[in-house]
Amino acid sequence: MGISLSKGERVSLEKVAPGLEAVLVGLGWDVKKVDTGIDYDLDVSVFMLGSNE
Repeated sequence: MGISLSKGERVSLEKVAPGLEAVLVGLGWDVKKVDTGIDYDLDVSVFMLGSNE
């Protein structure tokens, strides 16, 4: 199952995938068509807590 989020969006994995045992986080972006001389700035955050089972 894949979920795509835009900037500022959030998802509760507990609600969309009860019993989830593994998570894979990917980061994608569109390549610039014209070189503007400006560097990319990519950010991604993942915050997860477990029950330490």
